[in-house]
Amino acid sequence: MSTHRRTLSLLATPAVVGAMIVAVPALAGTSTQPTGKASRARRCDAVTVISHGRRVRACLLQGPSGPRGATGPRGPAGSRGATGSRGATGSQGSKGPTGLTGPAGTARAYAVVQPTSPSAATLIAAQTSHITGVSEPKEGIYCLAPAAGINPATDTAAVSPEVSYSSGSKPGVIALNAQGNDCPAGNFEVETYIPGTEAKLASGYAFTIVIP
Repeated sequence: MSTHRRTLSLLATPAVVGAMIVAVPALAGTSTQPTGKASRARRCDAVTVISHGRRVRACLLQGPSGPRGATGPRGPAGSRGATGSRGATGSQGSKGPTGLTGPAGTARAYAVVQPTSPSAATLIAAQTSHITGVSEPKEGIYCLAPAAGINPATDTAAVSPEVSYSSGSKPGVIALNAQGNDCPAGNFEVETYIPGTEAKLASGYAFTIVIP
């Protein structure tokens, strides 16, 4: 048989023994199949209880599961692990292709101006572009006419001394007059001064002009 028998010597109370005795007939009434079919014993964990000199056979049945307990508190966070060692440096990648050459940059206009007298000057043709003429209405004041599309009212210019075409190969003080009080409308006005004097205009000092 598949049942297990145990014999326990208990100082059981009448209430306990009575409850166990009542359980046996209940099992006996449900342990057999209807007439005509083989009877089968119900599996149970059987024990024999000795109480007050009497042997009582009882079948221990598992009770229902109790309710699920509440979730316990969250444990503390673990300590942070040590930082791993730095990996080896990777190999250098191959050199990329050379980029395309950009367009050549240039100023919109430029010129080298050589004074020829206290009232005249000339442009060095090989170093002049988009400056169409130069005049010297007053000593040390030069008016430069730009090509179409360049306007002194909206464009600016940068000027600097040039020594190889200056008298005595000495540089003068060169300044741009943005308002052009002594030149015709549409001309850039450049003034040249003797170095070390108090704003005294003088001829004979060559200069360059660049209009970006």
